Amino acid sequence: MFPTLISIGPFSVHSYGLMIAAGFIAALYFVRRDARKADIDPLVLTDMAFWTLLVSIAGTRLLYIAMFPEEFSWSDPLGWIAVWQGGLVFQGGPPAGILFCYFYLKRKKLPVWRTADIILPYLPLGHALGRVGCFLNGCCYGHPSNLPWAIPFRRVPWDLTQPPVGSPPFLDHLRHFSDIHEGSRWSHPVHPTQLYEAAALLAIMGVLLLLRKKWRPFDGFTLPAYLFLYGVWRFINEFFRGDGNPVHATGLTDQQVFSVLFALVGAGLLVGITLRRHRNTPER
Repeated sequence: MFPTLISIGPFSVHSYGLMIAAGFIAALYFVRRDARKADIDPLVLTDMAFWTLLVSIAGTRLLYIAMFPEEFSWSDPLGWIAVWQGGLVFQGGPPAGILFCYFYLKRKKLPVWRTADIILPYLPLGHALGRVGCFLNGCCYGHPSNLPWAIPFRRVPWDLTQPPVGSPPFLDHLRHFSDIHEGSRWSHPVHPTQLYEAAALLAIMGVLLLLRKKWRPFDGFTLPAYLFLYGVWRFINEFFRGDGNPVHATGLTDQQVFSVLFALVGAGLLVGITLRRHRNTPER
């Protein structure tokens, strides 16, 4: 793991924050490109993207705080906003970001749902690069596994005279496995769930772009399609996660409950809007 890529005096470049920034820039590039093709001012979408990013990060952080309040203390006020160190729950971002975009586009008098079809296919791209940041940071890791592609995470720091800090999989295994001890250098190999999700998100982006080109039943269809596809995938991926997501009373993790809601809302919107449009189409 490489949580810090560069450190010069008080200045540090964190891999997690860098990959979030890279994901934002990559997604924005393609959104601006497609906006020009659709005769929509890309500068308006650039301004909206900046504020949407801030609103979405706030949503992901607030949900993380709500799920893991024991990690925060008023004696460390900086810790509440230190998102560059990780600690975001993605499902808190889309509702906040979507609502903000809706009202922003309304205010700018742009076609909301046609613009959504420009933006949403590239949301998974930004998210996928963010998941690579999770991998480099060592968070959002999976259960121990003997599969050939399972990956161990290193002890931080390497100096065995110093206590290990900052490597979530290693610290977790140090607490729960007797064969991992202070003198160990690596955690057990685990499912690289961050990379599973990055690959799935790129696939979702491909599906949305293909559907937008070949199908497109109505303006804005990418929103319910995205919610459904991501909800289904995240529900599955949670079975491989080993980073202690809280378990709901149903026996599912809180993340799986959120994923079910995402998928149900997406499927409901897609079916409901399609049926309504079908009823409103005059017979020939």
